[in-house]
Amino acid sequence: MNATSTFDVRNEITELAKYTKPHPASYEAQVGVTVLIAILGIWSTFGNILTILAITRYKEMQKKSNFFILSLAFSDLISGMIASPLWLYRRTWGYQNWLWGVFLCKLFWFADESTSYCTAVHIASFAIWRYVGLRWPHAHAKLSKKQVKIWILSVWTVTVTFGGIVFCTFYQAEDRSTTGGDKARWPSCSGITTDEGVRRLSIYYTFSSSTFMLFPMAVLLTMSVLITKELIGNRAFKSQCRQKTEKRAIAQLALISASFLLGYIPNLVYVMWTTRTIGVDYRLDYWVHIGCYFALRTSECINPIVYNVSSERMRDSSKRVLRFIWNGCRSTAEVEFDNSRKGQRKCLEKDSTVFESGTSQGRESKSANFDHVKTVTSTVT
Repeated sequence: MNATSTFDVRNEITELAKYTKPHPASYEAQVGVTVLIAILGIWSTFGNILTILAITRYKEMQKKSNFFILSLAFSDLISGMIASPLWLYRRTWGYQNWLWGVFLCKLFWFADESTSYCTAVHIASFAIWRYVGLRWPHAHAKLSKKQVKIWILSVWTVTVTFGGIVFCTFYQAEDRSTTGGDKARWPSCSGITTDEGVRRLSIYYTFSSSTFMLFPMAVLLTMSVLITKELIGNRAFKSQCRQKTEKRAIAQLALISASFLLGYIPNLVYVMWTTRTIGVDYRLDYWVHIGCYFALRTSECINPIVYNVSSERMRDSSKRVLRFIWNGCRSTAEVEFDNSRKGQRKCLEKDSTVFESGTSQGRESKSANFDHVKTVTSTVT
């Protein structure tokens, strides 16, 4: 009897060993990943908080174009403060067995997916905003701050609903340390690993990623072509001042878009790859995702730098915030905005004197051009 029981136990241990997989990363590697992601998370949090304060604290920074940047910074802040720490636990010490409860597991997916979709739609909206400013400057100027805020709120509502509330229902936490099969390569806090669960997740992800990631990318590409055509095609009818202000505005959009593509395309490709392939080594899957997520966090760290590099007013406002904090949050310690628009105003004044000469038709055309310069100038921050 005892011999039989011992034999059965050994058989169970042998069968269990077939399915038990060690963590795909060593302890030292997990510590290294933790340190890198923590550094990026701290930088992203600091940079985006600085951007938010630079816009919300000073009335002169609360322009319509800056509302898009403010919303993007808020999205990156949520991702860095909520999704990033939960992702870190999910991919290190909680990889095989998530011990933080179902709520935090679903909260991770809620924050991660909703902010990803929100960022993508914001970038596409910002590209459309810049194109309208170039193509129809007077109609662009008539759009009110309230209308811009309503649009941004609508973007948040839709992406949080489809990217957060609905998406997190496809995920759960389960012990993967003794789970066999191809799906055991995914962390404990992942999609439901039954065949039906994976099928439903794959169908919904195809719909949501196409709607809120691929389509915005297509819009961004289309707007980039149209903006390039607008800048090149009408160059002869624009003053040097107008060309300069337009180029600065488009440079800002180009840098933000490049940062977005750097961070989100690798993750999009990874998800499509890992949910549609069979027999992939779980260690390879693990490190591919680590690399993709590192690109995403790097993108969120680059964004605050981009905002300041591409805008003199943003740099001035950020300096005011830093000086305010450095001096113990005393308002009297703030520095005034640098008069960085002197050269631009001189350019406008020069254009205005030139517009006074020429034929009636020429003056009308140049006057419209000058109005366009002022419109574009007011939107560049």
